[in-house]
Order: sequence, then structure tokens, then C-alpha cells
Amino acid sequence: MIIDDRNRLRSDANLPLLSVEAEAARLAAVREQAAFDRRWDLRRPDLCHEWTGDRDGWMANMGRWSRARQQVRDELHSK
Repeated sequence: MIIDDRNRLRSDANLPLLSVEAEAARLAAVREQAAFDRRWDLRRPDLCHEWTGDRDGWMANMGRWSRARQQVRDELHSK
């Protein structure tokens, strides 16, 4: 459903209208996050060895996990 249709329904229900610009930005962010989540699900098995199975501790492994997620995000944006 497009934003104009949603605003028409909101108007009929006496609800405040959505900002077209803000809603378009929100929807774009949701699409981008969904694309990242799909890519992460595919790449995670290849990368999980970096933060599992060692004795470096939680903080070091969280840093590796975060770095791996950033790597996948960079891969997604470089296309």
C-alpha cells in the first residue's frame, strides 16, 4: 500500500496524516535493514569461526562479531 493510500485511510479514521518524506525514508531504512539481514544470514556461517570456539572472552568475540557485521554491511553497500 502506498503512502497516499495509507493517508487516505488515516484521514477517514480521523488520525493524523503521515509525512510523505518521513514515511518514505522510514520505508527505505526498513528495506535496507531487510536486505542486510538476508545477506547476514547467508554470510554468517562463513564468518562465525571468527568469534566462536576460542577462549578470548566475550568482549573480544563481540568485537569480532561486530567487525564481521560491518564487513557484510560494507559488501552490501559496495554493490
